[in-house]
Formats: sequence, C-alpha cells, structure tokens
Amino acid sequence: MRDERLELLLAISRRTLGIERFELTGIQTADCHLVSAEDIGRALESAYDAGLIVGRRVGYAECMEQS
Repeated sequence: MRDERLELLLAISRRTLGIERFELTGIQTADCHLVSAEDIGRALESAYDAGLIVGRRVGYAECMEQS
C-alpha cells in the first residue's frame, strides 16, 4: 500500500479507534484493541469520505489534463 494511503488510514485509526500503529509487536495486550461498533462505523465513514475527496481530486486533475 502506498505511504500516503497508509498514513491517512493510520490518522483515521488514531483519531477514531485509538490505534497508534499497524505493526504487530507480538505482545497480545499491545496488538489487540477493543473498540465499539460506533467507533468502527466512524472510522469507516471517515475512510469513505476521504476516498470520495481523493477521487474527486483525481477526476478533476484528469479533466484538466484533457482540456
């Protein structure tokens, strides 16, 4: 996965899920997180919204290139 996308997903996970990193440490208490369904919904909504924004920018840039 490209670094920009990974950083965006990590920022969303930090803000909505309290997850600071995606790398496993091998320590179960550090690697497992209990999150609510509401927080997962917020994280998914944030990722979806970010995808819409990026898609719109890419589409706009492609239109400008074709003009």
